[in-house]
Amino acid sequence: MTDPVIHLDHVSKRFRIPLDRSNSLKYRLTHPRTTSRYRTLSAVDDVSFAVDRGEFVGIIGHNGSGKSTLLKILARIYFVSEGTMHVNGLVSPFLELGVGFNPELTARENVFLGGAVLGLTRRFLTRKFDEIIEFAELEQFADQKLKNFSSGMQVRLAFSLAIQSYADILLMDEVLAVGDARFQSKCFDVFARYKREGKTIILVTHDLGAVSQYCDRVILMDHGKLIADGEPQNVITEYKRRIGELGNIDNGSPLAEEEHLESTSSTYSIQHVLLTTQDNVRPNMTFFTDAPFEVHVHVGNTGATSPDIACRLALSRLDGTLLATSDFDGRAHTFTAPERGGSVHLVYALPELPLLEGSYSLSVDLFDPMTSDVYDSLTDTATFHVLDEHQRSGMMSMPGSWSLRSLSPTPPTQPTHV
Repeated sequence: MTDPVIHLDHVSKRFRIPLDRSNSLKYRLTHPRTTSRYRTLSAVDDVSFAVDRGEFVGIIGHNGSGKSTLLKILARIYFVSEGTMHVNGLVSPFLELGVGFNPELTARENVFLGGAVLGLTRRFLTRKFDEIIEFAELEQFADQKLKNFSSGMQVRLAFSLAIQSYADILLMDEVLAVGDARFQSKCFDVFARYKREGKTIILVTHDLGAVSQYCDRVILMDHGKLIADGEPQNVITEYKRRIGELGNIDNGSPLAEEEHLESTSSTYSIQHVLLTTQDNVRPNMTFFTDAPFEVHVHVGNTGATSPDIACRLALSRLDGTLLATSDFDGRAHTFTAPERGGSVHLVYALPELPLLEGSYSLSVDLFDPMTSDVYDSLTDTATFHVLDEHQRSGMMSMPGSWSLRSLSPTPPTQPTHV
């Protein structure tokens, strides 16, 4: 077993927050006898974990939970107050995209300026310049001043430059809030490439879909403490449970609870959806072209009496383009409904996934097969990525084969139209 590239042992980080203005020079000169007052903020509290080489680890939690502080500790921006930290490898922090950019300079000039801040050589940036500008979709604006760019254009340029880093360990803080859906899809492709290259990645984000899709494990932070560390789906479920409890405390009322019970009574509901490989109960968000692919849908009954239910899957690209549905000959598959208070486990299996490399989303509808009344619907409930080992072009695999049936001295005769 290899030594971890990142190891934190009982790490804490505390900040002193002043309670008055006694920390200013003017105040101290005019009030020489005043004692400064502070309160201590424990941003990271007794956190321990290790990351092996090549792992993709997500860090999630509510705002103020200590995620970004933890990332800055790993980047050595902050020193720890207690505990020890060891990082074995070259680190590239994606913490503040665009650091080093000058709005009075052009995009071309900022590539070289920002690249120097990232430690990239001028020769390397010269060779990669066209690729950086093309990825940022700024070919027509390379010689325009940055101050004339929209915020989205600036962040795209910063991200395109940042991904040129050749570091072993990448620290990313909310880098998915970049551009539109099409550009985010390109960012997902970069993540997939990082995984293939075996880079170690720590991702802080609120995008739970991306966490499920790319992360090998997930760490949940809450008020500076490490609450959970494990399989993405399990940790995400715990995070949602905690958010739900907070929402009940903040917004709950006897009337609201009664209305919720009334709205969810006597119906069928989708309890959860999991994507897996064949005969593998572990949730997965990265699959391979032409490999087995399964969708597991758990359906519960809170009092409905219909004898049958129907389930339909809809597969889309991340830009919303519908690719296919699971209907057969225009009809959804029908199942015997679970008994009142019970549940059933539905499985849709593809022996060979025909999708080529890219990011996709899955929606699920549960409805009455006779009346088409919808019981429950989850739009884009699961986002997943597909890798193609053969690097083919397009979106769909074509498993057909060529053969030579006969040799003909002349081309076939074309039909004559009168």
